[in-house]
Amino acid sequence: MGTWIKETEIAFYLMEGGHYISKISKYPSSHNPAEQVANITGMRAWFTRADAPRGITISIIKDGIEPLPKPTNSPVANSISLPATPVAEKSTAVEAIAVDTLKRINKNGLLLIKSFEGLRLQAYQDAVGIWTIGYGTTRGVQPNMRISEAQAEQFLQEDLARFEKAIHEAVTVPVNDNQFSALVSFTYNVGSGALRSSTLLRLLNARTDLRKVSDEFPRWNRAGGQILAGLTRRRQAERALFLGEDFYNFL
Repeated sequence: MGTWIKETEIAFYLMEGGHYISKISKYPSSHNPAEQVANITGMRAWFTRADAPRGITISIIKDGIEPLPKPTNSPVANSISLPATPVAEKSTAVEAIAVDTLKRINKNGLLLIKSFEGLRLQAYQDAVGIWTIGYGTTRGVQPNMRISEAQAEQFLQEDLARFEKAIHEAVTVPVNDNQFSALVSFTYNVGSGALRSSTLLRLLNARTDLRKVSDEFPRWNRAGGQILAGLTRRRQAERALFLGEDFYNFL
């Protein structure tokens, strides 16, 4: 059976049978709360599939009921429901599974980023003095700036789109969903320039043993020249996710 799109008041769903396999939530526009914003980059990936959707249905949600995600055997993948992500796959340290070239961060990666960044609606200075807001957004942030939770989510999605693009441009070998998501979390924190110049990327693109590649994550645990406990745990969590291991112990 092919895929099709279902639209409700709160999201678009890429459906297969009676379950969705990818979900893109709608968010209020930062300029006009009456308008809704969807992630077009994520939706574009649906149309690159071999079984690209050919139709769309529009539904009005009653009593908050929405489609259920497609069942998966991965307990990690089913642990949390977050928007705009494909069903996660459990990875191994010795095998990289190639899927479509327009990957997006999965549920595990979103959980990791949100856990370590936290949500701050008032602008603050991070460990090295950079003004930050929302889930670690730094672009255009000014002192005394204040935002809503919806704006924080929108900023997060915009930041993710930039860093996902950076991964697509920098990584030249196939990676699976968890590996891609670990790299997005890493780049979200250290920046695209740091990724491009990193030994981690060089080893990955050289098809080095994935455990050796993963050993590069813990090296990036300093800010302002100081080792930070939070960064150490984040790198451990990213390494575990990259290897398809349990990263929850580090959150």
